[in-house]
Amino acid sequence: MRKKNKIWMLTIALAAAMAVSLTGCGEMRTNETETETQSETATEKITEKVTETETETETETETETETETETEKELTPEEEKASETELKGNKTMYAADDINVRSEPSTEADVISSFDQGEEVTVSAETKNWYKVEKDGYSGYVYKDGLSEKKVEPKTDEERAKIMEQQGGADSTDLEYNVQTYAESFPIVLASDANVRSVPDEDGNILTTISSETHVTAVGETDNWYKVEYEGVIGYISKNLVG
Repeated sequence: MRKKNKIWMLTIALAAAMAVSLTGCGEMRTNETETETQSETATEKITEKVTETETETETETETETETETETEKELTPEEEKASETELKGNKTMYAADDINVRSEPSTEADVISSFDQGEEVTVSAETKNWYKVEKDGYSGYVYKDGLSEKKVEPKTDEERAKIMEQQGGADSTDLEYNVQTYAESFPIVLASDANVRSVPDEDGNILTTISSETHVTAVGETDNWYKVEYEGVIGYISKNLVG
C-alpha cells in the first residue's frame, strides 16, 4: 500500500513537472512570437522610411532637372549665330528702352550704336536670344527683351535731362542737338588728333585736344558726332576722327 502511494505521489510530481515545463515553453514561444512581430513591424517602418526618402530624393532630382531645363543656358556668339534665322521680309519693332546695338550677339561685344526708347527698329533676322537689326546701312544685334512689337512712348525731355544729369553731362545742348545717350558707355579709339568741342559743331569751343590712338569713352552720339568723356572732360568729337 505504501509502495502504491509512493508511485502515485511520484506520478503526480512528474505530471506537475511536465506541466511547468510545458508552460515555460509556451511562454517562450509566446515571447518569441511577440519578438518576431515586433521585428517585422520595425522592419516595415524602416522600409517605409527608406521608400519615403527615395521618393523625396527622386522628386528633388526631378525638380532640379526641370529647373535646369527652364533656365536657358547662355549661348556663345557662335552658337547664337548658328541659330540665326532670316525673317521673311524686315519687321518693324520698337525700342522698349534706350538700348545698345552690339557688333555680335553677346553682352560682351562692342557697342556700335543705340536706339532711343520708342524709336522704330528694323529687324531682319533673329537668333535664340537676339534680334539682328539694321541701322544707317549696317547690321548689329539687340537683345530680344529690349524690343517690343507694340509702339512705345519715347522718354520725355524731362526724363532725358534727368538721365544726362545722372551721367554728369546735363545741359540744353543735348536736347538742342538731339543727342542720343547710350544705355551703356563704351570705349572708342581716335584715329588722329582730335579736338573735343563744347557742342557737336565745327564752330563749338575747343575744350581740349586728344592725341591719336587714345581711348576715350563714348556716352552718346548725334549725326556725325560722338559725345565723349575723357579725364573728366565731357564734349563732342567728330566721328571722322575715330578709328
